[in-house]
Amino acid sequence: MYRCQSCQKSVGPRVSSHRVTVATRLTEFPARPGTQRHAEGRRVRWKDDPGGMGLQIARELQVCGPCATARQRSGPVPAA
Repeated sequence: MYRCQSCQKSVGPRVSSHRVTVATRLTEFPARPGTQRHAEGRRVRWKDDPGGMGLQIARELQVCGPCATARQRSGPVPAA
């Protein structure tokens, strides 16, 4: 059992919850040397992760099925 964070209704037992992204933010990820494992035959090589820019979840809600379908149509909003 849980309470939907969108419509505030109590949802019964054995009903799955859905996580819906409400807000995202642009984040810069740093470069990490020697973090990705890459197999070449029997040898294992370590490659660098170049980092870069990407989106990160700023806020998400635990909602019921009907609210999840209604919110997925609108999509996440960029956080300020």
